[in-house]
Amino acid sequence: MDQERHGTCCLNTIVIKQANPTEMKQRLNKVGPGFCLAKWTQLTLNLQNGTAHSCHHPPVHQVPIDEIKLDPSSLHNSIYKKQQRKEMLEGGRPKECDYCWRVEDADPNALSDRHLKSAFSWSNEHFDTIKNNPWDKNFQPTYVEVSFGYACNFKCMYCSPAISSAWMQEAKQHGGFSTTDNYNDIAWLERSGRMPIPEREENPYVDAFWKWWPDLYPALHTFRVTGGEPLMNKNTFKMMDWIINTDKPNTNLLLGINSNFCVEDKLFDKFISQAHKVLQSGKVRKLEIYTSAEAQGDKAGYIRTGFEYKKFFNNLERVFKEFKDYDNFVVTFMCTYNALSVTSFKEYLHDLIALRKKYGRDCMYIDIPYLRYPEMMDVKILDETFEQYMINTVDYMQTMEKQELMHKSETDKLKRIIEYWRSQRSIDHSNHRQNFKVYTQELDKRRSTDFATVFPEYLGWYDAI
Repeated sequence: MDQERHGTCCLNTIVIKQANPTEMKQRLNKVGPGFCLAKWTQLTLNLQNGTAHSCHHPPVHQVPIDEIKLDPSSLHNSIYKKQQRKEMLEGGRPKECDYCWRVEDADPNALSDRHLKSAFSWSNEHFDTIKNNPWDKNFQPTYVEVSFGYACNFKCMYCSPAISSAWMQEAKQHGGFSTTDNYNDIAWLERSGRMPIPEREENPYVDAFWKWWPDLYPALHTFRVTGGEPLMNKNTFKMMDWIINTDKPNTNLLLGINSNFCVEDKLFDKFISQAHKVLQSGKVRKLEIYTSAEAQGDKAGYIRTGFEYKKFFNNLERVFKEFKDYDNFVVTFMCTYNALSVTSFKEYLHDLIALRKKYGRDCMYIDIPYLRYPEMMDVKILDETFEQYMINTVDYMQTMEKQELMHKSETDKLKRIIEYWRSQRSIDHSNHRQNFKVYTQELDKRRSTDFATVFPEYLGWYDAI
């Protein structure tokens, strides 16, 4: 498993370890009950529409163009974000961070993401610097995720036109959905400031990023390119070229790049070539490739329109063969567990395990985040008829643990999702179920698919909605 997942990394000759979250909780609370280092150290940046946030829990906010023209680091150090930092340092609890406040208020002994993220190695070393400096002082983030654009060849069911150009094309042609939240409606994107800037147009946020990059790069612990589909964006390759050619490398950098592994062959070939150069240059600590799927075969293709299961695994096989001799390379699978992944997730894991048998357990890490939005695809909409599928999957994972083909931490992620699903059983989800049915029926019309054919095991539950 990646060393960093155990909380240790090397910064020059100094070893920075993950702090104890309980001890970090005490340190944070001495400053204030809302103090969180992630507001300074972490950044998620959507350059296609100029929105950003520090942590994945708060909603994104718009970064004003006039601020980045004066100072490109305002992509992270916006007036809005500095006001949030000020509130934290003065003992307040910013409203946008209410996810953590709910966790902490429900159980005073609980550890929220405020405590966990502040304890990470990329955060905790900066505690004193952040605490002892004025709230309006600029700070270079150490953990950055950036989306350069929304070009993508997929239309995943739970995605958005703001993140996928293929989704945007379909949404412009057909409009939103007659669900209660009017899902993927273009008008809402426009009203909320989430409408992406067309790829062919000049993007002031991308321009600001590249002006900021030489100052940002030396401070980075982790830099991850998200999408859209990153391999369809020229800036991904520009970034890789920059790292390959720089004469002042940040050799402590963990570089992560997302890909759906189903792009045109020429793009994938280019990526393979560039990845080799990055690794051979010795200018990164590790290269981590992130890819996504959460079901098997036709079911995966239904959830993620554009996905080709055979091509996906062929490219995976190629990646493992190409990079098997590098000890600083890993693939992470982001398996977004949702209502439609339940019945074939075990079989999908079986296919991943086959790769582990060939290339070793530590050639990949399996992450299993659960999907909460759109709520009509959350596992909570499923009834007890699906419980056995979940149990069988956990049993399989535990069997693989005994064979040292799966990490306990991976199994635990699915266990937590199942416990969440069980906690939701007493709640009425009829509205979300109805939305799900409306949504799939409309998708079948738009995409010439057939839910009943792909998911026959769902029909008893589906017809009863």
